Amino acid sequence: MYKRALILFCIFMGLFCTSFFNLDYLSRKEKLKEAASNQQSYKLKIANTRGTIYDCRSKPLTGTKTKLIAAVIPSVESLSALTPAVSDDKKEELYRKCSGKTPFSIEVTQKVSSPLIRTFEVPIRYSGRTLAPHILGYLSAEGHGVCGTEKIFDDYLTNKDNEIYVKYDVDASGKFLPGVKETVEDKSYLNFKGVALNIDERIEAITEDTANKYITKGAVIVSEVPNCEIRACYSLPSFLPQSVGKYINDNCSPLLNRAFCQFNLGSIFKLITASAALERGISPNFEYDCAGENVVEDAKFRCFNSKKHGKINLEEAMAESCNGYFIELSKKLPENEIRKTAQKFGLGEPIELAADWLASGGVLPSEESLKNPKTLANFAFGQGKLMASPMQIAAVMNAIASEGIYKSPKLIKGYLTGGTQLSEYTESTKSQRDERIISRNTANILKKSMQCAIEHGTAQKGKPEKTQAAAKTSTAQTGIVENGRRVEQSWIAGMFPAESPKYCIVVLSEDGLGGGESCGPVFKEIIDRMYQESPELFIE
Repeated sequence: MYKRALILFCIFMGLFCTSFFNLDYLSRKEKLKEAASNQQSYKLKIANTRGTIYDCRSKPLTGTKTKLIAAVIPSVESLSALTPAVSDDKKEELYRKCSGKTPFSIEVTQKVSSPLIRTFEVPIRYSGRTLAPHILGYLSAEGHGVCGTEKIFDDYLTNKDNEIYVKYDVDASGKFLPGVKETVEDKSYLNFKGVALNIDERIEAITEDTANKYITKGAVIVSEVPNCEIRACYSLPSFLPQSVGKYINDNCSPLLNRAFCQFNLGSIFKLITASAALERGISPNFEYDCAGENVVEDAKFRCFNSKKHGKINLEEAMAESCNGYFIELSKKLPENEIRKTAQKFGLGEPIELAADWLASGGVLPSEESLKNPKTLANFAFGQGKLMASPMQIAAVMNAIASEGIYKSPKLIKGYLTGGTQLSEYTESTKSQRDERIISRNTANILKKSMQCAIEHGTAQKGKPEKTQAAAKTSTAQTGIVENGRRVEQSWIAGMFPAESPKYCIVVLSEDGLGGGESCGPVFKEIIDRMYQESPELFIE
């Protein structure tokens, strides 16, 4: 009887213990389950990086400076460590965030050593002065390109994986859970991928510094012969891409890229008229006796200040910019010949610099309008409805410098991966031209006449000290009168060295004092500074 009771007691106790431990296990399981549900992963974004824009030598034009961002686990210790490393204007933000529970980020002035703090060096897209801002463009508040290279290549430069972030384990309230090490994911190395321009930062810097000394509104382009690669492209007034908001209502329109816009052209067009005549067999020795004005029907077309040039040939007429001479040439040509020649030089058609990125095509008078002798006469020396963009004139100069071969301007060099591997840009190659438009002899005659203009003609103020150059000036009427004064556009365009050109320069001064007066000094100083500051540019 005793043994039976003992056996039953033991069985009862075994069942009791089993039930107790099962209940305890289930209870702990529910608590663990509840704890797991309360534990979350908090992802703290440190920075969103973006593909880099480079110059032609793979020198970065964006992200050239960096800043320090600290990822912080809030605590009294963190506050103490960060206080000396945070600028005064961020102290209040630091105190507020350190009194919270959730990990946060804040900009610091120096690296901080603490187990509760990680410091990251991240690129600043734009800071201080930025070279070629109209070409680079700027970003929206969301970090997407609004204009320029930033817009045209936005998809390529934007990469969702280019983030730097720290992942923490936190509870349901966002409080950091100690004992679990945070993880870092940094793919900022991907921002080395980017777009390479044909801009050369050395030439761009010289161009901008020089233009800012002499011009208030206008544009300057420097291109390399023979492929018409754009080495500098600057529009004035300029702007800071990191502070775009303050320029939006500026009456001077600093966000406008004047290098791509159309302007009245003037006497530079005499090169086109001369090309048409030379290609039709008219001799450069053809002479015209300039009496200061040329009469066409009932209209009188005067030279500047009604100056009488006397008997002059093509070379002398180009140097002195004699209007009457080129009117006489137009009378010897079919009425549409000059217009056809202008089209060969790319006038009247927009220039595609990249897919969906165009420079203005300007304006050519219609064939019908040129049947009027007075309209044709005006057109022959670059006045009237004729308009062109600085980018178009860069292509005109390159064609003459290249002995008659027209090549479309090239602004984009290609894509870079890892900052070193270049793949050529081909998206707009269908619109690229590469063809002979005038003979080598015609080009050389034009070049020589431009050299005379800079040696003893209207372009003398553009004469450099370091080498010989060839150039043509313009002072173009706009028909606009402001405060009783006629508004005119001033230009100089040319190439250097004169005998074997390596670079072309186009300078536009909007509402300037004349091509020689306003633009000549810019032309001269850019050349001299290139030789003085970057002589390696002229080494083959």
